[in-house]
Amino acid sequence: MIKYLIIFLNLILLEANAQTTSYKFRIRYSNYSALSNSKFLINGQQLTTDPQGIINLSIPNQITFANIGSSNPKQYIIEYPMEGRANLPKDNLVFVDIYVSKPGPDPVKIVMREMTRIKAGSDAVLIKKLQEESRRGYDSIVSLLSSRVKIDDKLLAKGRMEFLPLISSALYQYLNEARDANDAFSSLKRDPENGAAVQQFTEAILSYNEIFELLNSNKSTYEQAINTYWKSKELSLKFSSLLDYSIEEIHKPYLLEINYTFFDRINEYSKESSKSRKRDLGKALEMDISQHSAALGRKLNSLGERIASFTTLLTNTDLVEN
Repeated sequence: MIKYLIIFLNLILLEANAQTTSYKFRIRYSNYSALSNSKFLINGQQLTTDPQGIINLSIPNQITFANIGSSNPKQYIIEYPMEGRANLPKDNLVFVDIYVSKPGPDPVKIVMREMTRIKAGSDAVLIKKLQEESRRGYDSIVSLLSSRVKIDDKLLAKGRMEFLPLISSALYQYLNEARDANDAFSSLKRDPENGAAVQQFTEAILSYNEIFELLNSNKSTYEQAINTYWKSKELSLKFSSLLDYSIEEIHKPYLLEINYTFFDRINEYSKESSKSRKRDLGKALEMDISQHSAALGRKLNSLGERIASFTTLLTNTDLVEN
């Protein structure tokens, strides 16, 4: 009995001496407006937001995340983070952003449904739709900036919801098409004369070229949209840098190199009549295709991380005039 009592007292002392860190949870709607004087559950504790939509809570240092829930799910739904689980930042001065919505139609859900709908179409249909909607979006920017209408938060939110799926879908489609082209290119190493493999690669390159041209031709439109609706030159520059990375680090040294170099080598291999010479050409092609494809794959993984980071900023950033 004494043994168990000692263990129990030790647990109490450990809990009493546990170090904690104070975190700031910022509860907002998708249009960034604060949700004040509302009750939420954070790690099981019912707390109320202040007039700025902020909740301060001290959490033991051993805890790396927080579970967030609405005290009244019929009134508010947690939209972000997914499943209501937020990772705690290393720097406790950084806000933990929580986005909520009221049950029923919500702009964020509409955007996500639109992105899903766009992605569901074929590549050609998708790219055509992105091009048309980007053109309409550009016209709406010009009209807005040319008018004397006061650009209020409502118009800014509407513009963000119009361009968020366009920009995100274009970036991710470029990444997907580049990956498809790389996969098709890699499959040629096994048999450069395989008709089906060559056809698959040709189609992949054509699809890649279309999305590359769409991004390239709409770069200024998307930059202007971010400048206008997100009111952030910094975000616009990040988008520009992301496209520059795609061109300078992926398109020019890898995708264009396939066109300029490997097509000629594959053609040379196909026309070679000497068996020994053809065998040597085939081995060299297999090795070089493997190395080129692997290097491109690493670059695409890096691009994927950059796109994910940028779209997260695009979705969650504060509206700051730079």
